[in-house]
Amino acid sequence: MRVLDFLKPVLEDFFRFAKEVDKEFLSYIEREELYTGLRKAQELKERQREPLKKLYCDWVEKSFRFLIDRWICFEEFPSESFLLASGLKKSKKLMWSILPIVVDAKNLTEEEFELSKYISENLEELYVYDFASRVADLSFLRGDCENKAALLSPLNAVKRFEMYSENLLYNWDLMAIPDTLKLRHLYDVFFTEHHDTFSRILSDRLTQAIREGLPEEHIRVIQTAIAVIKNEPESLPKGEPKSFAEKWLREELVNSMEV
Repeated sequence: MRVLDFLKPVLEDFFRFAKEVDKEFLSYIEREELYTGLRKAQELKERQREPLKKLYCDWVEKSFRFLIDRWICFEEFPSESFLLASGLKKSKKLMWSILPIVVDAKNLTEEEFELSKYISENLEELYVYDFASRVADLSFLRGDCENKAALLSPLNAVKRFEMYSENLLYNWDLMAIPDTLKLRHLYDVFFTEHHDTFSRILSDRLTQAIREGLPEEHIRVIQTAIAVIKNEPESLPKGEPKSFAEKWLREELVNSMEV
């Protein structure tokens, strides 16, 4: 029996469970009940006996912790934790093939490729997995786990800045939060080398958003993100926040100024 055929019933059950958890997670975000959501995630995690379901609840808990405390330590990327919990950790080729940036999947066997494709396509549909992955990337970039921040060359920093800023054009909900904080980190660390380049990229993103006629709520998040990245409260959009992400980022700017 192929590995996929053996694992598919377990994985299908997990993905159904995760999508239901996603709905509940987003409902607490919509009502801004972060502490209630955190408590419910902890209670749900305690009831789980299957490793993958317990792991997903742990990502939910970490997501709420991050939104409340504004930092969190991820000791492993969610993609790696998933493979460990599913029993596929030993497959190095498979591990690389489902990481956010595919390093080398060309040497996979047909069976490994099929399994990788099935897992990747389903993980991409999971909201909490996506959010946790972005927060984990932020955690490693900043060195939130009491270790050194990621070492980046100035050239690599510009490429990352372009990538994260482009994400703001497509994600204006929770996903904009970790992307904004990654951009702020790069902006601060490489201010001397790339201040003008970074400022131009941000200006171009906002211009593109307006030109493409993105919704007002989306444009406000981008404007708020730019204000946070550049530490410019005068650049905040006027009026009350129109989304959770905008409100959270506004508070982040206020907190950073107080510090």
